[in-house]
Amino acid sequence: SYTFPLGDKTTVIAGIDTDGSALFTTACAYGGPSAMLDDCANVNAGITGGGATVGAAYDFGTGLTAAFGAQTTESAVFTDESLDAYALNAAYTADSYGVSVTYGIVETSSENEDTYTAFNAYYLPEGTGLPSVSVGYEIGDVGGAAATEDEKTSFMVGLSWDEVGPGSAGVALGHSSTLEGTDEEYQYEAYYSYPINDGMTITPLIYSKDNATDDTDDSTGVMVKTSFSF
Repeated sequence: SYTFPLGDKTTVIAGIDTDGSALFTTACAYGGPSAMLDDCANVNAGITGGGATVGAAYDFGTGLTAAFGAQTTESAVFTDESLDAYALNAAYTADSYGVSVTYGIVETSSENEDTYTAFNAYYLPEGTGLPSVSVGYEIGDVGGAAATEDEKTSFMVGLSWDEVGPGSAGVALGHSSTLEGTDEEYQYEAYYSYPINDGMTITPLIYSKDNATDDTDDSTGVMVKTSFSF
């Protein structure tokens, strides 16, 4: 991908295998490493997994930003045969809080498309020891589905502490892309991120995920993320 400025306030991106939402601002302060909750419930509106991608973002200079992204398949680029996705994002960021809204259209076939709207916000309270609060909610309409099962929802709430001993910590819960008429499969997680040295950070996480299938145990697990910087 290649990202470049266009004037003082506009940034443009073009690339292959790059997310269409690469320039979006999602109002979320939660920093957990799990794949399910790290997008703060902006699951489908913030389009990802593009073949060919273009996008642009504009910074108004007052904390307000706006962005657009589009992505398509590499075999048929933005044609009737390709499955394309388009999204808009707007965000406002202040000293202690931020809000954003993202709207996405995702083609699923030559005749149908899904639409999603994601709302996100975070708050950074003043005072030592108080956690930041992040919340997200996404609602979507599944194109071509029956009226009783054409709605998808995602939800997330997370708390983050910047200073816990030598590192930082967080806890969160949420569910992702839950189809109308089915039970939410919530995931609950907690992580602690701490620096080993100047160039390495370790982040262990423990989680538990509901399973809505009858007579099937919930999932529990542990993961460890290691980050290097040079």
